[in-house]
Amino acid sequence: MDTNKKEVIILVHGVWMKGPELFYLHYKLWRQGYKVYQFHYSSLFKTPEENAAKLFQFISKIDASVIHFVTHSLGGIVIKYLFHNQEIKQTGKVVMIGSPVNGSAVAIYLNQKKHLKYLLGKSTIKGLLGDAPDWSYKRKICVIAGTKSLGIGQLLAREVMKKPNDGTVNLSETYVEKADERHEVARNHFLLLFSNEVLEIIVQFLKK
Repeated sequence: MDTNKKEVIILVHGVWMKGPELFYLHYKLWRQGYKVYQFHYSSLFKTPEENAAKLFQFISKIDASVIHFVTHSLGGIVIKYLFHNQEIKQTGKVVMIGSPVNGSAVAIYLNQKKHLKYLLGKSTIKGLLGDAPDWSYKRKICVIAGTKSLGIGQLLAREVMKKPNDGTVNLSETYVEKADERHEVARNHFLLLFSNEVLEIIVQFLKK
């Protein structure tokens, strides 16, 4: 892995994702002068805690004094485990985009359905069901939540979606007590990743 002494951003994707959905954000943050890495993990075949351990190994190969984390959806829960279980020597900040850190009502609903629970794989093991550890507050954190109600939650589990929501995650599920910043953006869960407003929030937060 390349050596870089500048500030680094690690992008962490969500459930069912592989990383290409983060290419736009990757490019835009790179244009801001950051060295950007994308962390790929198995959201279905590994638990969030196992993926956090893999992320820690990934970090160990990066030579930088400042490492920021920008996460989407399940990626926020992976980050919770990272800072709960590990001591990260580098400084940096955390941005969580549409992350159901308090558990996902849609995941709970699907997990109760015999023929649907397998859609989420191991992401529900001490993760999406709401039993992940509390945020450690070892880093400054910015929470970004969507309020455009259009997404898979509306299709598969409409009855558990509470307004406002981003179509997949309820706004209340993204709440982090004592978050340094919190923003609501009129985009759905997926399109938060392609929002210039979200990009501006991230850049301004990291520069403070």
